Amino acid sequence: MAWNKIPAKDDTNLLFQPYYARTNVLYPLLMPTGRMIFSAIAAELDRTGAELSALRKTALFSVTMSEIIHALALREITEHEPDIGDWFVHSGTTIYRPLESGNKEASIPLTTRTIRGIVRDECNITASAAANMTGRDDVSLVIGRLLSHSKFDLVAAGYREPSTNVAMIRQPRTTRNGIGISDLEALASGRHWGDMLPEFLAPGISDDELLSMAILDTISRFQTAIEEQGGWKLLYDDSQKVLHERQHQGMFQIFSRLTFGALKIHIDANPDHGSGPTDFTARLNKATAIIEFKKDDKLQEVRHGISTQLPMYMKSAEATQGYYVVMCHRRDPEAVTATLRIESERNFDPDCPEIKAIIVDCRRRISASKAPIRSGIAD
Repeated sequence: MAWNKIPAKDDTNLLFQPYYARTNVLYPLLMPTGRMIFSAIAAELDRTGAELSALRKTALFSVTMSEIIHALALREITEHEPDIGDWFVHSGTTIYRPLESGNKEASIPLTTRTIRGIVRDECNITASAAANMTGRDDVSLVIGRLLSHSKFDLVAAGYREPSTNVAMIRQPRTTRNGIGISDLEALASGRHWGDMLPEFLAPGISDDELLSMAILDTISRFQTAIEEQGGWKLLYDDSQKVLHERQHQGMFQIFSRLTFGALKIHIDANPDHGSGPTDFTARLNKATAIIEFKKDDKLQEVRHGISTQLPMYMKSAEATQGYYVVMCHRRDPEAVTATLRIESERNFDPDCPEIKAIIVDCRRRISASKAPIRSGIAD
């Protein structure tokens, strides 16, 4: 399992210290601003002293991998069989052996079989990687993707430090078939390595532009995780009831760690500027943005949010930017998009900063293995 018998996905103070990471796998997961920041930090670290570079590079990969572990609630492969193509984590024994090709092989023993992946020495990010990835490592933490019944892509390897505050480790908030659903709001409030990232400087780009880039980048990553990477599963309880908006907001905060951490953007959850508590207020020096989430339960409330509620929040906070994220659990996202467009045109205020509306398709999907069998196909 892991330290304190708490899965990594539910550890509020998760400290994953990687010594091996495949940049070519992680990089495509980032959105444009995240990629720009990741590349700039990595290049800067290569020019610094070896000791500082290794520390900061570990922090960079730790933030990126912790995003994936927490926001997608990656489960232990020894306790849950992932579908081919899915991500997983493994805490415990990983066996490494040299291959004739010059690379190494990593193998993870499961109950009924062993899965194997290739270790590439050029992916070592610390001096201790070679020593750690030799022979039998009983305390490894591996992140991978299952490629077939017997093969996996070794994406990252390292170790997990014991949490220094057991009281801060949160149990899952509810269960689905006896399996805990991670509390993303609690995880988002935990300690992470974002503060250890070196500051990213972008000469010639205003604070307003950088703040907008970072927020849109985080929303895009959030949207992709829900719509394309199975993140929607974390938004429902065991009775298929939609969880509170805090779950959506927690995922957003987790995905903001790289860009907000490197740009030193400060984000407050539920601050009240005089007209009621906003979901988030984000600041970069004097640039201010309000981010509001809304479920599609009641269309009248969705309309009210973009025409009245968010503009009032922005005026109270003297914000120059507004972002309205609608989570569609029941309605067709295209229909909601059309409704918001009409509402925005009807209530256009030339004195109010433009509000960007993002519609996220959070509707439940049917897995391929559970899809109905089509008739008329011969056996």
